[in-house]
Amino acid sequence: MREGETGVAEYSREEITVRYDVLGKNLAEKGIDIDKVKEKISKFTVEVPSWIFGVFGGGRFSGYVSPGAARDVFEKFDDASFVHKLTGAAPRVSIHIGWDDPDQAPFDEIQADSFKKLRDYAQKLGLGIGTVSPTYFLEGTHFGSLSANDPKVRRSLIEHSLTAAEVASNYATGVLTLWFPDGSLYPGQVNMRRAERNLKNSLKEIYQRMPETVRMLIEYKFFEPGTYHTVISDYAVASDLARSLGNRAGVLVDLGHHPHGVNVEHIVARLIENKVLAGVHFNSRYAADDDHAVEPNMQLFRIFHELVTGSVIGNPKAEKNWEYMIDQCSALENRIHAVLHSIDSLMVSYAKALIVDEDKLLKYQNENRIILANRVLLDAYLTDVRPIIYMARMEKHLPIDPVEAYVRSGYQEKIEKERANVK
Repeated sequence: MREGETGVAEYSREEITVRYDVLGKNLAEKGIDIDKVKEKISKFTVEVPSWIFGVFGGGRFSGYVSPGAARDVFEKFDDASFVHKLTGAAPRVSIHIGWDDPDQAPFDEIQADSFKKLRDYAQKLGLGIGTVSPTYFLEGTHFGSLSANDPKVRRSLIEHSLTAAEVASNYATGVLTLWFPDGSLYPGQVNMRRAERNLKNSLKEIYQRMPETVRMLIEYKFFEPGTYHTVISDYAVASDLARSLGNRAGVLVDLGHHPHGVNVEHIVARLIENKVLAGVHFNSRYAADDDHAVEPNMQLFRIFHELVTGSVIGNPKAEKNWEYMIDQCSALENRIHAVLHSIDSLMVSYAKALIVDEDKLLKYQNENRIILANRVLLDAYLTDVRPIIYMARMEKHLPIDPVEAYVRSGYQEKIEKERANVK
C-alpha cells in the first residue's frame, strides 16, 4: 500500500484480493454473497450531465470559468467519454437542448434533426445521449415559462418541449426531464391558481402531442428563483401533475431541492410503493441547491437502501428501474474531478445498501426493537465496502481510483492547452 497523488491509499492486486476475501467471509456470516454484490456494482451506471463540462456555472458566480471547460457540445462529449473510460459507469450523457444544440441555432430555431450528428458523434465515442431536458430558463422566461401569463411565451416553450421530445424519441433514451423556474418573489405578484392552471394545461398539450415512446419526469424545487413561491414546489405537486397526465409521466427527485431536514428517503419509498415512474438527480448541498459533488453520506446510503429494497435499481427487468442521473455544476472545483468523485461516491453508497442484513432488520422491525433495527443499518453504513468496488474495477481492467487516474493521465493539462480561449 502507498499514498497516491490525491492523498488516497493505493493497493496492489494482491492487497485488494486479500481485503476482498476477508470482507467476503464477514458478509457470508450474515448470509450475503459478496460476489453477487460485486456483480451488481459492476453493472451500475449513471448519466453524467453535459453542463458540468461546459462554461455554465461560472457566470452565476462572477466571471470565473473552470480551466479546460468545453467550448461546445462535442467537447462536452469528449470529456464525458474520458470519464466513462476511467469508470466504466457513465455510458450516457444528459443534455439540455437549449445549451447543447449542435448547430448552436437561436432558441426558437432549434431543429430536432440537428441532434443526429450529436448522436452519431457520441456513438463513435462509445456513448449515448441519455435524458433530454427542454431549457425553460433562457431569455424571455423571467416571468415564467409554461405558467407564464403571456400566451406567446407558453406557445414558444410548448413547441420547444416538443422538439426536445422528438430528440428524446429519435436520438436518445426516450426520457424528458422537466424543471421549471416558474414562481414569484412577492405575495400578489402572480395568481398562483392561474399559474398552476397554465402550467398544467401546457403540460397536457405536450404530453398528448409528444411521441408515445417518450416518458416525462417532472422535477420539483422548494425555491429558486422564486423565493416566495414555486409553481412545482414539492414531490406531491409533481406527483399530482404526473397522475393527471398519464402513465408515461412521473417524478424526478433532485437531492438538492428540499428544505433542510426533509426525509428524502421517505419520498423515495412512497414513490416506489405507489409505483410512480421516477428518477433521481444526484448531488450534494450544504446551504441550498448548491449542486456540489456527491458524497457517500448517511442520507445517500438510506436513499440507496430504499432503491435496493424497492427493486428499482439493479432489477434484471430494465423497465422496473428508475432513471439515475448526476446533476451538479458548482463554481470552483475541477469539474471532471467532481463528476469522477460523484460516481465513486454513488458506487460506495450503493454497495453499502446491498450489504444490509435484511433478514435481521425485518426481525427487529417486527419485534419493535428500535435501536437494534437502527444498528443493522449502521453496521452496513460503517462497513468499508471499497474492496468490492476495487475488485469490480480490477476485473474490468479499470483504474482502482478514477480520480487518481485522471490526475496522472495528463488529460487536464491537454484540455487546458487546447481550450485556452474559453470565456
